[in-house]
Amino acid sequence: METERPALPHEASRLFLTDGGTETWLIHKRGHELPNFSAFHLLRDPDATEDVRSYYRAFANLAVERGTAFIFDSLTYRASRDWGELLGYSDGELADVNLQALELYRDVADEVGLAPCDAVISGCIGPRGDAYDRHDEPTAGGAQEYHQAQVDTFAAGRADLVTALSLSSSQEAIGIVRAASSAGLPAAISFTVWSDQRLGGGETLREAIETVDDATGSAAAYFMINCSHPLDFGPALDDDDWVTRVHGFRANASNEEHSTLSLADHLDEGDPDELARQYAALRSRFPHMNVFGGCCGTDLTHVQKISTVLQAGST
Repeated sequence: METERPALPHEASRLFLTDGGTETWLIHKRGHELPNFSAFHLLRDPDATEDVRSYYRAFANLAVERGTAFIFDSLTYRASRDWGELLGYSDGELADVNLQALELYRDVADEVGLAPCDAVISGCIGPRGDAYDRHDEPTAGGAQEYHQAQVDTFAAGRADLVTALSLSSSQEAIGIVRAASSAGLPAAISFTVWSDQRLGGGETLREAIETVDDATGSAAAYFMINCSHPLDFGPALDDDDWVTRVHGFRANASNEEHSTLSLADHLDEGDPDELARQYAALRSRFPHMNVFGGCCGTDLTHVQKISTVLQAGST
């Protein structure tokens, strides 16, 4: 029997939480090696899979405790063709692991008693290339061809949503939105903003969002910002209508440049209380935004504090 999908952030005013910096938590808090930053690879190991399960369980429990919705994603960020080939995955094995991740999300939601209307099962995809390469600009057509297989797998696995994280160009975003539309899935597009308030390809956030909407007939469900810090992406937001397309963010714990963070041999967790206050200030300015979580360096502590200040501000 078909179950009705939960309302998505652009369809509801309620608060949606996400997880934090999945890969940085697994590396620095659980000691796992993630070749090519590929967290999905841990699903081949039962013990490592339990660490992954406990990670999502903690965030899902928080959503139950706080009475919010929760978006399950991030694990399959690198589970696409080129990255999978580097780890020796065939196309079939890669499809299987993407489906396995979706089922893990559903299992965790059931375990903690997260109601189906509160559990958004999202198929997460990342850029084809290095998210920190400011010269890697795929074409829209090439991006659609590349990402279509993973998106189709998510559709076959009954995902509610496709979320693309850490994108640095409008062209790759256009390809992903078209791939999702072809598969009959809504797509959330999340861009990374650098300290110069531009994407890696040089576009402003506004230019990127308007380019994607113009090329796709505004087919993206909504936009987000991730793998950036409020001090960097905050100034990229203004009070014009295009900002209503941005529904939230998953910020880094630190405002260090991406190139510095990616080379660091330690975890920079920043100041969780300060980050929560920065989230609250942005939510006060943009009350339509309703998707909040973390990215590199953040964990459950950060999202707990963020949800506390956001819910306090809404009372």
